[in-house]
Amino acid sequence: MDFPILLFDLDQTLFDTDTNAQNALRKLALPFDFAFNDQQVAYWHRLQQIMWADFEQQKLTRETLINTRFERYFAHYGITVDGPTYERAFQQHFFAEHALMPHAQDILARLKAAHYQLAVISNGTRAKQDRQLADSHLDQYFDQVFLSEDLHASKPDRQFFTQVQAGWPQAATTDYLVIGDSLSADIQGANNAQLASVWYNPHQLPNTSHATPTYQITTLPELIDLLK
Repeated sequence: MDFPILLFDLDQTLFDTDTNAQNALRKLALPFDFAFNDQQVAYWHRLQQIMWADFEQQKLTRETLINTRFERYFAHYGITVDGPTYERAFQQHFFAEHALMPHAQDILARLKAAHYQLAVISNGTRAKQDRQLADSHLDQYFDQVFLSEDLHASKPDRQFFTQVQAGWPQAATTDYLVIGDSLSADIQGANNAQLASVWYNPHQLPNTSHATPTYQITTLPELIDLLK
């Protein structure tokens, strides 16, 4: 497959964001007894999926998502907290976590050595993504980093991908391959922009959405085989 430009999502595609969030949550110093046990961490992940999906559908702003998610989370357990205060404490720990998905660094190194042009496409914040890219040493592999915070458009919005494609004025639509774990953001966004896509689906989940990936992989090394 001839795709010289590879557009990578970060969270749950290259970064093991669930593990990073879990570690950060358990490092919070709380003024009440709360263990962040497995069930409580699982609810955090479910709530994040709901809230980020609402963000993708423009049902809430990034600022609202970030500043209210701890209020919504702890309200589930009957606890009232100040959302922004807890968010700031969480970010101090979360941004410092940079566990990667299996084989992420090796795959990027191999693709870079093979002269692919690699770029980040993410709805994550600039502060988080810059810190984690640097701390994990993944920043060395990417030619460009496109974040919705900077572009004022978010995946899966067509406008997000229009601005990404402006980074390569001479490239054709068929030169791009979008790689990501999210059907609603990455794959639907690729569909909206008429770009080829790879759904990274390590848990082999069924596709119950309207998004249609061009390819599907369950491990990142499969991407190398696909590109041969």
